[in-house]
Amino acid sequence: MLQILSKRPTIAVILLVAGLVVGIQIHALHNYNNYLIFRYSYQHLVQWVNLYGYHDNEHFDRFLYSPAFSLFMAPFAALPDWLGLIIWSLISCFVFFLAIRLLPGLTDVKKSVLFFIVFIEFITSIQNMQTNAMIAAFMVLAFICFEKEKIFWAAFFIVLAASIKIFGLVAAVLFFIYPRKGRFIMYMVFWTALFALIPLAVIPGRQLLWQYRNWIGQLTEIHKSEDFGVPHNYHPPLSVMGWLKTWWLVTIPGLYVQLAGVVLLLAPLVKTRFYQFARFRQFIIASMLIFCVIFNHISESATCVIAVFGAAIWFVNEKKNIIVWLLLAYLILFTVLSATDIFPRQFRTDYVIPYVLKVVPCIFIWFYLEARLLFGRRSSMAGPALE
Repeated sequence: MLQILSKRPTIAVILLVAGLVVGIQIHALHNYNNYLIFRYSYQHLVQWVNLYGYHDNEHFDRFLYSPAFSLFMAPFAALPDWLGLIIWSLISCFVFFLAIRLLPGLTDVKKSVLFFIVFIEFITSIQNMQTNAMIAAFMVLAFICFEKEKIFWAAFFIVLAASIKIFGLVAAVLFFIYPRKGRFIMYMVFWTALFALIPLAVIPGRQLLWQYRNWIGQLTEIHKSEDFGVPHNYHPPLSVMGWLKTWWLVTIPGLYVQLAGVVLLLAPLVKTRFYQFARFRQFIIASMLIFCVIFNHISESATCVIAVFGAAIWFVNEKKNIIVWLLLAYLILFTVLSATDIFPRQFRTDYVIPYVLKVVPCIFIWFYLEARLLFGRRSSMAGPALE
């Protein structure tokens, strides 16, 4: 049975069916507000309407992404919703499949384990018509391109992820551990300029500048709102900040917590002699994926697929001990399954949401992983992961 499940066609068929079913299901339930935000953003762009305002007659909540992303939604603006929802789901499934199958240094069995750890959380994300699964896949694809010395495409996937949600830029830190750093910086400048200016294909420069001002203003407003106790769309946020507030009654400005997280994220990079080890490099991308969620001031349930992807990469590369198995069980129980009907709705309302239980396993795994990166011995990084 394990051999069948670890086959590439098996995983491809599972994701194909999942994409079709989710697209049809969401359309039947008329529960696709996020997709409407994306689809209408192209019309707002070409009609010179503020992308970042409220458009209550079309959808609730606001557009949070770059002007380039709104341009990428042009094909969907021309499609009927039922077809657009299916295609959107299938695109998420396709890039997710690519990211897993192309990961270097892992057997098919390990890739299958990784897939099934993430799968339920992946479905939760695409059922919300979110972009988070794509962002996770793009960041992993950037890592894969670095591993294959395709620096040009590594820069492309990083900028593509950042054009959707700005925290995708975290993957750019990978360039520290690979050669040809100057060339990577040059490619980043190229792709950033291209993505920043590509909306000029449909709007004039003055309009584009106005949209960027609106976007920066919105991001600043959202970040400040968290520190003043007026969260943008999720309270408490599924993050270290939310955990500190709800578990320990500690309120620290989010920026300070995030800066501390950045220091811890970058600290293992001083161990340059470890760059040669594949396990160390895979731990670094795993750490980055989890970091993007647990230090995000507006993380919500559907965002956690990024952290779970990172945790799964960590697990399949990690030497197994009782702590590792307990952390995996904790992740599956409270992060992956807490948003499903396995947990009674009342329990989710009274405990899971108020006490940010969904993100806590990701926080624990990240600190364990950072300790491994900072204090792990050379021998623990050099050999193959133990089953």
